[in-house]
Amino acid sequence: MIFRRRFRAPRALVYAAWTDAAQLAKWFGPESATSTVRELDTEVGGTWRIVMDMPDGVVYPLSGVYAEVVPGERLVFTMDTSEHPDAWHVMLDSLRDTPTGARAGGIVTTVMLADADTETVMTVSQRFDEASDRDAHYHMGSPRGWGESFDRLERLLAG
Repeated sequence: MIFRRRFRAPRALVYAAWTDAAQLAKWFGPESATSTVRELDTEVGGTWRIVMDMPDGVVYPLSGVYAEVVPGERLVFTMDTSEHPDAWHVMLDSLRDTPTGARAGGIVTTVMLADADTETVMTVSQRFDEASDRDAHYHMGSPRGWGESFDRLERLLAG
């Protein structure tokens, strides 16, 4: 999956929103989520952990490891959803072409930032272990979730 958004902000500010825990907590996740950054070590081999709390009391932890860091330009990291609630995994599995009963596999996320005049184009791409996992994430609303995150980021950068 590939998501792209253009921001009226310099690349350095957009990059800082990904690498500063206080900023990341303000925009990461869907509109209704309250995100807490528990760990953020943006060095190659460094780990990250974010917990998204939803209004209904359901908690969605995410974590991963940074594989590549090019300051101001590129971040590549794993995204582990294995700690998401069982019901989430059951729903995701039901959307696979062939349900396996397995928990969702790994996701590699790449964030690329490029200058566009006085703005920044951010491209977030996600690669999944299996095409059926990608398709299931899509049908569960991943594009909407990323879109809401980007809306929140846009407001943060404008403020």
